[in-house]
Amino acid sequence: LSNIQALKASGLKLYGAALTEGSLDIREVSFNNTAVAVGNEGRGLSEELLSLCDETIIIPMSPKCESLNAAVAAAIIMWEAGRV
Repeated sequence: LSNIQALKASGLKLYGAALTEGSLDIREVSFNNTAVAVGNEGRGLSEELLSLCDETIIIPMSPKCESLNAAVAAAIIMWEAGRV
């Protein structure tokens, strides 16, 4: 987690990809000067890492979908971040 502290000291905002209440829709987030943490499919991000995030973000999905593979989620987030 010392890397996270260095990241924050450099002035970057940290988003955590998480299926939590209050997560921001990735289509409405500015990814300027940010970093994004993506957890694994089974457990997601640790509570410790989530507590260090400035905000959490979510990829909107159909209610019929349960979840995304972490690599797929990361690719979608990177695409959205580079789209603007």
